[in-house]
Amino acid sequence: MRSIKTKLLSLSMALAMLLALAGCNLSTPSSVGTIGGVEIPAGVYLLAQYNAYNTAANLADLATGETANDVKAVLKAECTGTIGDEEVTATGAEYVEKLTQRAIEYYAAVETKFAELGATLEDAATSEVADSVESMWESNGDLYEANGIGKSSLETYLLNAQKASAILDLLYGPQGTEPVTDEEYTDFVNNSCYYIESVQIPLVDYSTYTMADDEQKDQIMQIAEQCREQLSEESNSETLSSTALYEAAMTYVPQAMEAIGATMEDATQAMYYAGSGLYTPDDLASYGGEDYNNLTDPLDEVGMNQWVTINLGTTVLVARRIDPFKTYTIAQLTSMYDLLTPLKSEELQNQFYADGAAMEHALDEGAMKTYSASNIKKNV
Repeated sequence: MRSIKTKLLSLSMALAMLLALAGCNLSTPSSVGTIGGVEIPAGVYLLAQYNAYNTAANLADLATGETANDVKAVLKAECTGTIGDEEVTATGAEYVEKLTQRAIEYYAAVETKFAELGATLEDAATSEVADSVESMWESNGDLYEANGIGKSSLETYLLNAQKASAILDLLYGPQGTEPVTDEEYTDFVNNSCYYIESVQIPLVDYSTYTMADDEQKDQIMQIAEQCREQLSEESNSETLSSTALYEAAMTYVPQAMEAIGATMEDATQAMYYAGSGLYTPDDLASYGGEDYNNLTDPLDEVGMNQWVTINLGTTVLVARRIDPFKTYTIAQLTSMYDLLTPLKSEELQNQFYADGAAMEHALDEGAMKTYSASNIKKNV
């Protein structure tokens, strides 16, 4: 009997030890190591990995019936896309790994440069991050938590983006170490931006979200052409008073709305459909690619200062491209528009990626295996 008790006691002790060991194994590392001496918090790594997965899922060659939410399918599928300047074809798992590594290298480079500059974030930047975190958490908090990403990790990640923006200004802003010159800004505006005057003639009744039918579209195109003719007559080769632009909008926008069965009780509301502004390369890119741009190509075809009608699908734009320097100085334009970001941000981002990749990597392979992309959850 004593022997049996001893064996049972030994078995109980062994089980207790195994459970204790299992408890140790279940604990999760707080970081995945360092890059350039910058600690990469586990939550930041998981968020970078989650974002990388979403990119890979959009590129994955999935079989019929498989979706971006099928994590196993995405990680096995072939993905082809551009990472940096390189076109990459890899399995989803490899693609996620490459993008995740690139993201944490970028994170480390930003943290390092920010510290080197002795910089601090302004209250407005930290408040913006706090508001964004609350909004994102309210929308997707359950999903973030399911993937091991806490609010503090989300905040750290967004603060890193704010630090990158601060570095941009500290390097290239008016008081920066390498400030962009007026000549550089002028060249950018002349060669990469479009300053456009326009009247928007609607093709949609937004009160009912009803699209104009073919007959109505033909009628609206005729109205837009009348608007173009009037603006052409009232403007010389370079200038047009804002009053004339608003008057054109108040004349033709209500007519177009009437054509699609809508009404505008106060014609002065049509003034919101007229205006002018500077379009940066990022703005212009939303209208098409290199092969054809729905906005810039029609403007280029008629040339500077010439009015043209452009069907953009939900609106007909009566527009022309003009030289902003006939009205504004470069100092005025830089105060009115953020030209620094489109001019220098890509260059700085590429530098962060290069610097991060060149830093000494002391990453914990075991920790990264613990946080394998196969554990990603797309539904909660």
